[in-house]
Amino acid sequence: MTALYIPADERWLARAGKTVQQGGVVAVAFERLFGLAADALNPDAVAKSAAIKERPTHEMGAKPISVILPSLEHLSTVSTGMGERAMTLAKQYWPGPLTLLVPAKPDIPLPLIGPGGLIGVRVPGPSMALALARHTQMVLTATSANRKDAAEPIDSADLLELDGVDIVIEGKVAGPPGSTIVLAKGSELTILRQGILPLSL
Repeated sequence: MTALYIPADERWLARAGKTVQQGGVVAVAFERLFGLAADALNPDAVAKSAAIKERPTHEMGAKPISVILPSLEHLSTVSTGMGERAMTLAKQYWPGPLTLLVPAKPDIPLPLIGPGGLIGVRVPGPSMALALARHTQMVLTATSANRKDAAEPIDSADLLELDGVDIVIEGKVAGPPGSTIVLAKGSELTILRQGILPLSL
């Protein structure tokens, strides 16, 4: 089924917001990549996002779905918290392309939880995704908008045949690299992937 294509006009935000509030999946531009945004606290919406990615829909996995937050204050919605050093990084680089792997709350949908009971979280930098998270005040999924092993598209028109997506928001992105990923385990910080944000610890 072909997704509904929404022009990036003054109405896109209201339409995208309504879609995620109703449990749908929106393909939208993040800082550098297109991502699948859905209600991260709705198990059915998360399962739908996982199915698009051809991943297990009701279990933890080696490639969990990360999430974006409207603000740092929303961290407690999905995580039991982070250490002082990680909090310093978050305050310094959020909003921005920095993903922190922190302890997940046990009651969130399983596809969000990775090895060690961790979840990837960030407040994204200026982007449609950040606008959507702030408009809805919801924690949203933030997995790349492509099927398993497929290239990451840079033009929204390439997403229309992605099965399971409800709407695609018009746009273009610069493409990889994506966010920098840091494992925050207690007081220890480890860079797992150097992304668009240059970082040294």
